[in-house]
Parts: sequence; C-alpha cells; structure tokens
Amino acid sequence: MPKGYLIGMVKITNQEDFTANYGTKVESAFTPFGGKFIVRTGSTSHHEGRHCDRYVIVEFPSLEQATQAVESPAYQAIKPHRVNNSDIDYGSFMLLPGV
Repeated sequence: MPKGYLIGMVKITNQEDFTANYGTKVESAFTPFGGKFIVRTGSTSHHEGRHCDRYVIVEFPSLEQATQAVESPAYQAIKPHRVNNSDIDYGSFMLLPGV
C-alpha cells in the first residue's frame, strides 16, 4: 500500500500563538496514526513562487491514516490555532498519496 503524505506550506501571522498552541502539539496528534515528520523547517535554499514561514512533510503509513489523522478529535482541537494564526490563502495544506 502506498504511503500518504501531508504537505504544509504556512505563512504565519502570529508566531507566538501558532507555536504555543499548534506547533508544540501537532506531532502528538499525528503520532497515533503513524505520522512521522520528515521535513519541518522554515529554511529553503532555492524556491520559486511564494515564500512561506514553515514547510512540513509528514509521512503516514497510508493516505487513509493521513486522512484519519487530520480528521481526528486531537487534530481538530488544535487546527483553529493553525488557521487563525496563518494566512491560509497564501499557503497550502494538502494530503497526497505516495507512489
């Protein structure tokens, strides 16, 4: 079964609240579903298009488990802190199947 990936590119508008109420809690929301951060950075060496403050790639055992993770009560409880403290029209947040 192909793995599933969560890709996030976030333009943060309130770093303090984003970090305290989302950034420090998101990993524990994804771990029960096999989520493993493989990229979690604000640095890029080369890019085209818009520059964001945070880039993440989270690998899951399957796309189904990635979907379950973002729909879980634990993630839904912290999601407003990502949405309310970032420019969601500027960045992207998506689930993709692996090959």
